[in-house]
Amino acid sequence: LPELVRTDAFGSWQPARFLAIAVTTNFCYTSALHFMPASLNTAIFCTSPIFTLLLSAIFLPKDLLAAPSEPGDHDLACGLEDRLRQLRRRRRVLSVVLSVVGVLLIAEPWHAVSAPGAGESALGERLTGALLSLFASVGTAIYQVYFKLTFGSRLRPDEVGLFLANMGTICCFVLGGALAVLLATGLYPLRLSLVPWGHVGATAASSTVFNLLMKLGLSVGSPLAMSLATQIGIPLNLLLDVAVAHERIDLAQALGTIVMLFSFTLQQQHRPAPALPDAGPPDRGLQEQLLSRQSGPDDH
Repeated sequence: LPELVRTDAFGSWQPARFLAIAVTTNFCYTSALHFMPASLNTAIFCTSPIFTLLLSAIFLPKDLLAAPSEPGDHDLACGLEDRLRQLRRRRRVLSVVLSVVGVLLIAEPWHAVSAPGAGESALGERLTGALLSLFASVGTAIYQVYFKLTFGSRLRPDEVGLFLANMGTICCFVLGGALAVLLATGLYPLRLSLVPWGHVGATAASSTVFNLLMKLGLSVGSPLAMSLATQIGIPLNLLLDVAVAHERIDLAQALGTIVMLFSFTLQQQHRPAPALPDAGPPDRGLQEQLLSRQSGPDDH
């Protein structure tokens, strides 16, 4: 039984820490929808790659902003390498900016801002929603950077699955117990017969696959790459609405889709090439044989 909740890769309390961050972040994002339109919520939440970039520069400088070396006059390779590093840093920043611009073009939050409201009451509600959405954006960046900072690249796929199983078990007992108490005391009236259990199950399965792929991506990639990759779901959802729901898109949304795809492509172009395996020290026996052959029999 202890082997089910403990492994050499992570401690027993680490899943609870990440679960607390995830629950708080999702609660803020969902609560923001009660105070502001979905387009505004999406536009504010899309700033997550910016916070991921800033936190990665502070806590993961080796993965993101490696310090340039000091080349001498005799070493042109170091100078070329520094130039490549600067170019990669600029591409990262540009990809983040383009991602935010693309989401804004797709979400079109200016329509929601210009919509008629109820005066100061509506302004206060939108301000509350904006703060909640911003907190969710920061929480998402903290989660991704903290995960990479804690585990690095040492988690195997089976260990990632065990990590998510621990999070799910804790969530089931803690949140499920809290919901049972609220239902029993009548503080949260809910008719279980009206719950769309099919949609709930499909959502849970999709969330499991998403979190598994996200953890695996963080194990082999950078938090910034994962943050930009999740933003690709926004234009894909737009295309799905067009294909399934027969929604119409305007020129700004089409341009936003192109910008986001270009942003993701730009970020993927500067991925470091895999390192060549170390050949190790030369074989001294082989060197002696070559020297003996070169010397010839007359030299002995």
